[in-house]
Amino acid sequence: MCSLFMRPARVIRSAIVIRPSTVLGFHQSLRSRKYRSLFSPTRRRTGPKGPSKELVNAIVEIKRRNPTWGCPRIAQQITLAFGAEIDKDVVRRVLAARYRPDPGASGPSWLTLLGHAKDSLWSVDMFRCESALLRTHWVLVVMDQFTRRIVGFGVHAGIVDGRAACCMFNHAVRGQSSSKYLSSDNDPLYRFHGW
Repeated sequence: MCSLFMRPARVIRSAIVIRPSTVLGFHQSLRSRKYRSLFSPTRRRTGPKGPSKELVNAIVEIKRRNPTWGCPRIAQQITLAFGAEIDKDVVRRVLAARYRPDPGASGPSWLTLLGHAKDSLWSVDMFRCESALLRTHWVLVVMDQFTRRIVGFGVHAGIVDGRAACCMFNHAVRGQSSSKYLSSDNDPLYRFHGW
């Protein structure tokens, strides 16, 4: 910013004063301050911090008795049986923290699945990074699971919705032969109709 107010000849002499580690440290502190202000609560919320112990036990027991049921179906069954409104994302968080399936009871391992899939399984992941001006960019990475080869990247500046996710995916895989299966995490972006 200081270079905007300086003569070009003086900028070259002053550029050696600031090391790249100083600039990167300054950028990191600005980024952490941005996210602290965006995601910190303005006031403390009082009340329960999550589902009750009985509800957690019921979720885990339903999953143990019905291992093929997913989170939406478990949430629906809890609502029907107990009349307690519960979201499928709450069920997913409870199962991730409390439920451990019996070994060997849930089908083939990941290595077996990948061995059978060969070149027909791609994985998709999305992450966020910041530019030097603290603008948010979303990056979608597509990777072939069998060869561990990066198929491509898609980048989008700003807010990502279903249409933007599709454009990023199409940009990442253009010129490639399509795979038979696509693996992703449980990000809500992959639930859009267009995706």
